Amino acid sequence: MKTLRRKDWKLGAAVGTALSLGSAGAIAGPHGFDLHNVLNGASAPMAGTSIAHVEDPVSAVFGNPATLTTYYGGTNFMFGATFYMPRATMVHDGSAGHAVANFGEYGDTNSVATTVGNAGSLSGTDYTTAQAIAAFELTNNGGAAAAGSAATTFAFNSTSKADVYAVPQVAVTQDLSGLGIPVVLGVGVTATSGIGVDYKHSSNSLGAAAELINLGVNAGIGMKMSDTLDVGVSMTITYAMLEAGLTGSGGMTHDIGFRGTLGARKKMSDNMTVGLYYQTEQEHQYDNLHVTSMHGTTPFANIGGITGTVNIKCNGDVVDSTDGICRQDLEVQQPWNVGLGVSMDMGNGLLVMADITHKAWSDAKFFNEFYDDQNVVSIGVQKTMGNLKLRAGYGYADDPLLSTVKVGKEVASIGLVNSEGRTVSSPMYGLFMSYFQAMETPVIYKHRIAVGLGVENFLGVPFLSLDTHAAMQLEEDKCFGSGQRGQTTSTGYYNNATIGTALAGGLASSGCVAADHTKATVSSFHLGGALTWSF
Repeated sequence: MKTLRRKDWKLGAAVGTALSLGSAGAIAGPHGFDLHNVLNGASAPMAGTSIAHVEDPVSAVFGNPATLTTYYGGTNFMFGATFYMPRATMVHDGSAGHAVANFGEYGDTNSVATTVGNAGSLSGTDYTTAQAIAAFELTNNGGAAAAGSAATTFAFNSTSKADVYAVPQVAVTQDLSGLGIPVVLGVGVTATSGIGVDYKHSSNSLGAAAELINLGVNAGIGMKMSDTLDVGVSMTITYAMLEAGLTGSGGMTHDIGFRGTLGARKKMSDNMTVGLYYQTEQEHQYDNLHVTSMHGTTPFANIGGITGTVNIKCNGDVVDSTDGICRQDLEVQQPWNVGLGVSMDMGNGLLVMADITHKAWSDAKFFNEFYDDQNVVSIGVQKTMGNLKLRAGYGYADDPLLSTVKVGKEVASIGLVNSEGRTVSSPMYGLFMSYFQAMETPVIYKHRIAVGLGVENFLGVPFLSLDTHAAMQLEEDKCFGSGQRGQTTSTGYYNNATIGTALAGGLASSGCVAADHTKATVSSFHLGGALTWSF
């Protein structure tokens, strides 16, 4: 591999950050990356509905802690798993490849640098080496055409290989009322959020393979304050793993995070119960996760075509202004949440529940550069017939993606190895932030449909119950790029050509418009089961 220096800072290199930090396809549900009981026990077939009433211990431990009081009377242990099968497909017009590949060095025979240069900066084709470096090889800015046809050379249509994930659910509750304390303790382990993707098999994806998994360990207390009022509090400790899988831009890093949950539920009548809970933000700090520069602390100081200052973060110990690899810590926050739920016993064994959850993505560091606040609504129905419980649910979620994104702030630049095997450093332009959104496709899910069956006295064992479910998130698609139209350097962008619209022809032929560079299509299916022992 040949390591080039000040003549390889192509703007398009930052497309890689979108893939390395945010590509999606794994454990994503209708709450963005957060699960909120949509895969857990008896709540899963009711689309996660569980704020006012629960039917399994895991949902009580990881949901509204006030519902732990459901398990007064001995010990309850639950063990289960859900198998989540996402499908994410991306159609890209070639803008990413146009920005990073087939440019070559000034001295390369028939290279674009030698024959084209940067249109609008110089005229003619007879350049000195210094002119070529200054005018073209340092930065493309969308002003120079790549070798070949961008639409055919760099475009791709790819399906993520991240296809099956196993999500365990374990919880135990213990009633302490026998000691004269009106309290139920609960502890458990399951995945609380996650994303993942694998596009390495597509050459033009720049080797994208990223994964974020948060494994939560919960401990909670539910207490009965009166015959009609329950309250609860819980603490989540998460072991988070984030892999920034783009070639040369990062690797797997882990961190420990914390989140608190407060909840209450009130029995309004013999048939109606209302529940409410609040969750704090959850922060993780991934040390030295992301490569910000392959060319020192100020690689863009002498480059034309960039308006404003790129604030590069650098943790390198042997780095100067133009040489050395810089890395940065990445701080990521899951949002604070507030949820309201109601359950109604309709009689004749029929239970109807509904939840609404507000997720404050706009206050969550890092994600607030891509998402707006989100509201999620779910409805669950349960019909009890003897020892059988038939369940069904529906969930609807807002699309949280911002219609227009700015240049990167938390991640302001990137260093990586491009498709030519050359090291590259680049600011995070609007184009690449928009591309990031396209790779975060699972958060555009809107509709979830679920069904399931619960069996009491399973196999004739009076203290054993079974909960099963199957669910799907209906296919959704979304186009990315045209929302960036109308932006300029005067509205905070580094360059007018890289505001985020397509550079390589657009996707009008794919049901989008010419300004769109990417179209994402997603769907998913999951099924699972769990056993609960009550002693």
